[in-house]
Amino acid sequence: MLSSLGLFFLSACNQDTNSPEEQIRNMVSAMEVAVEQRSLESVKELVDNEYRDEWNGSRRAALRALMFYFQGHQSIYLLTRISNIKLNDNANAASVTVYVGMAGDPVEKSKSLIDLNADLYRFDIKLKKDGDKWLVKSARWQSARSESFEF
Repeated sequence: MLSSLGLFFLSACNQDTNSPEEQIRNMVSAMEVAVEQRSLESVKELVDNEYRDEWNGSRRAALRALMFYFQGHQSIYLLTRISNIKLNDNANAASVTVYVGMAGDPVEKSKSLIDLNADLYRFDIKLKKDGDKWLVKSARWQSARSESFEF
């Protein structure tokens, strides 16, 4: 379930006109929408074929876990906060830390996360540049504290 949400990137804007950091921010925003819309196909497009994580292992297994998560949650609302983007020297790989609040009701601001009893997670994601888009290469996650969501 969570590993699938670690896959959470979908390309949004014209990648050629933005800095690598802006491309990644656009991806996070678009992935937030894709997960909330429960679009497995949209998520799948931005996951590297060689994707690996320590819980599900492969891309296929992680996408299958996401499909089961979608089936068990008719409403998915996310609040995301990027805390760190670190590019390698060639700007063809990146490490991103994203905090995600997940709830079954709309989340408009960080203060409502506690009221909604949202699940809070920190995702550490490795990306690679493939042509004009970023692909998720791997993801790790852990529980997060509400303080991580202060804006």
